[in-house]
Amino acid sequence: MVGLKKSKTPKTTTQTGPKKSKKSKTGSMPKSTPSKSEKSNSPKKRNWKKLILYGTPIFLILALVAALIVVLLLGKFGGVEVCETKECIMLANHLHNWKDDSVDPCQDFFKYSCGKYFEHNDAEDQMTKKNYILFGLIREFIKKNKPTSSKTEKLMAHLYKKCEDTKDGNLKDQIEKDMIEDIKQEAMNIGWPLADPNWDESRFNLADLLNKIKSNIGGERNEISYGIFKFLIPAAPKVFIDATSEYFNNTEDVKNTLSLVLGSAAFRDQSQLDDRVKEIIDFSHALQDIVKSTPQPENLDEIMFNNFKQLNAVLPVFDYLIKSLLTKGPRSWGKVKNKIYGWNSFLSKISELVYKDKRITANYLVYKYVSNSLRFKPTTDTKCERIGAHFLPLPSLRVFIRNHFDKGALKDVDRLVEDIRSSFIEMLEKSEWIHEKTRSAAIRKAKAMKKTISYPDELEQPGALDKHYSIQLNPSDSFYLTMRKIDLASMKLMMDYVSSDFPMGPHFFLTTNAVYAPLGNSINVFAPMMDDPLFHTSFPNYAKIAGIGFIIGHEIGHGYDINGINFDENGNLKTWFDGADQREYEKKAACLTNQYNNYDDPSFGKTLNGTLTVGEMMADEIGQDVAWRTFKKLDLSQEKRIIGFEDYSIKKLYFQIGATNWCAPRSSLPLAKQLDDVHATNSFRVNGVFANEKAFAEAFNCPVGSPMNPVKKCTMF
Repeated sequence: MVGLKKSKTPKTTTQTGPKKSKKSKTGSMPKSTPSKSEKSNSPKKRNWKKLILYGTPIFLILALVAALIVVLLLGKFGGVEVCETKECIMLANHLHNWKDDSVDPCQDFFKYSCGKYFEHNDAEDQMTKKNYILFGLIREFIKKNKPTSSKTEKLMAHLYKKCEDTKDGNLKDQIEKDMIEDIKQEAMNIGWPLADPNWDESRFNLADLLNKIKSNIGGERNEISYGIFKFLIPAAPKVFIDATSEYFNNTEDVKNTLSLVLGSAAFRDQSQLDDRVKEIIDFSHALQDIVKSTPQPENLDEIMFNNFKQLNAVLPVFDYLIKSLLTKGPRSWGKVKNKIYGWNSFLSKISELVYKDKRITANYLVYKYVSNSLRFKPTTDTKCERIGAHFLPLPSLRVFIRNHFDKGALKDVDRLVEDIRSSFIEMLEKSEWIHEKTRSAAIRKAKAMKKTISYPDELEQPGALDKHYSIQLNPSDSFYLTMRKIDLASMKLMMDYVSSDFPMGPHFFLTTNAVYAPLGNSINVFAPMMDDPLFHTSFPNYAKIAGIGFIIGHEIGHGYDINGINFDENGNLKTWFDGADQREYEKKAACLTNQYNNYDDPSFGKTLNGTLTVGEMMADEIGQDVAWRTFKKLDLSQEKRIIGFEDYSIKKLYFQIGATNWCAPRSSLPLAKQLDDVHATNSFRVNGVFANEKAFAEAFNCPVGSPMNPVKKCTMF
């Protein structure tokens, strides 16, 4: 999620679900005919809450009802208590219907657990479906149009309506014309030499120009673009000044954009238009060459200035740009200026380029702003609730929290984080290869690791968010102007976060994910993640551990992966591994790398890059290790069973539940892009991880030397 490269600079590490695709349909439960005695002993009809699954096909609801009837008929089996909630029934549905019994689990456990996933799902992974449900809940809330005094709820409704208006066939053409006119007027107000024959180079002010073209439109939620660089705000209250990744190479595209916004009358003749287009593309190439030719920083020592004064001396714009985004005055500036990281050699070369020809620089920067703005033009396929969620993440999250979130999950997940942390510390204490100095530092870091469960407390307080979005709404504002107002408020909210002591930025909270932040040494589990399919308060404890428990262990593991070991318990860059331990650690990393390089993946064959994915594989190994240690502490006799698995080994069921987390269709992304993912393939995240777990081979009685019980296993601690 962070643009800086994993091995170079600190990154936000996340658990990423299976690759995304399209629409799903879940099959029904296997047929079962209860005996007469079972029928006569069936419990009285229970009252069930109304099932609300937005975006779910009707046949899925029918399948759930059918499964529900089976549970009501069967009740308890020989004294074994069964989990009968709709969430447990859906879990049972997945476990039954996605499994391919024709596959030997000791040969390919991923295929055994997920082999029939494709028969019951079109082309969508579970996390994507979860996001669709989340967006659907937000859409339904807005469409109800309930009276409210909340400014942010009114803002959400206003934005949604303006977005939907752009799809109206009677309004669409006029809205597009108005948008282009708005963008042109903005460019004129900013100061665009291409549009203003009276533009005066002597009045060129780079800081002022950059401040006017700043934008979050078209970028990631944790970025603020300034055309020639961007502010990157990771999952820690820091600001990284990073290289932009967008350049212009297509002459016709630039011509078309200029003609669309300015019209042909803006240019004396075709020759003048060609000259201006060439200047823009040449500047873009020069910027691209700077990024390519400047050595990437290996660590924070190479990009961290001793003080802000040094940073601003290289390119004297940063104090002005940051102060313009702060809403809390001088006090917050004092906190922010010591949290800014710059890449010295990169910024020095940028400074030389931008002052070489001020007119060309101004033309390029405003053109890039215009080009990005045009990209945001909605289409008939635009999902307006997603736009709202992107730019108004906290208000959208509050809608979810207040109307659809089971707050009982907070205490449950908080306790699970502590259980996993405890198991992790026990693993370190029992590790046979690390020496005492390293062990003490590792345990100290684990104990100091901060946690954020779900969401900021201010979401519970009426009106608390309104201060962050003090936007003057005007019914006559176009969709584009509304977006610009929200864009500015969002950027200010990001910078306010940097000046705070809160461990996580607002742009992360509305994600079905969990995150470890190395610079803050914090683990963060977000509300949308604390729900099925990975978690539900009604799940048996072993299902919770196999699902979200593994994810928590994975994120804690990132504090000890190849990137995380560079940071101490306070998130400071510091080497705390003993020299001999460092060498042993590297051997263990090499074991995982080689294992992945030699893995014959069903989709990619032996074309995988273990060096690229080693950090994520380390986190997976650690996550599975500590999750299993936590599982072993359970009193299984007190655990409810899953329907259809009453006589099935809970140990086996634990691994199968863990495997189904990664069931997904084949990705529709280009092969090169898939192979560039820092996460291992879904198949390896099951087969590779479980093959390294001795307990798996014991549970399934896999012969030594079989694919799921190799003689050589890779472990971390």
